[in-house]
Amino acid sequence: MTTNPLETLRWERTRKLAVREAFRAGLAWHSGHAADPVPFYRACAAYLVPAQQRLIDQDRRLADLLAPRVPAEAAADHAGIESLRERLVAAGRSLQEFAAACDRLERDGADARPGFEAAAAEWLDFVINVLGARSHSLRHLTTTLFSPADWDVIAGITPAVLAAEEAAFAEVVATAPPGLAPGAPPAAAGGKE
Repeated sequence: MTTNPLETLRWERTRKLAVREAFRAGLAWHSGHAADPVPFYRACAAYLVPAQQRLIDQDRRLADLLAPRVPAEAAADHAGIESLRERLVAAGRSLQEFAAACDRLERDGADARPGFEAAAAEWLDFVINVLGARSHSLRHLTTTLFSPADWDVIAGITPAVLAAEEAAFAEVVATAPPGLAPGAPPAAAGGKE
């Protein structure tokens, strides 16, 4: 694993995207196969809920660190930061709804499957089509206003976080339908499957 916090943050988000896409493909696969989807669904939920919450928390820290450094007259940049904050509030609400369906699946197993699948489809639609389509780049600011120490704060990566992520990722890989396990992260990030 790289010790560069920005590279580690990118690696973490790449892994989350890989799991999200495997989950989306697995939902479709399980709609046409008799195999029990609950272990895979539980593994994906155990990965995606905390990973999405980490992303939300990281972006909140980014906005909190960035806002006071942007000159007051840079109205468009402040609007971009405010837009990010609004999206994070919506993302938190959407994640809470999905997490509740995950809790029901954990508690009730196969009986909760239809509701879980509906909630998962709704959450995936929100993440892909609302959050993804409405992203505002603040990169022109973060590349000039943030130091490596800032990225350490934003990323919030610890050995415990990395160990939990690795274990959760391994469970997704172990329970994935044939051919649908998430791929390895980019070699440049130094991660391993």
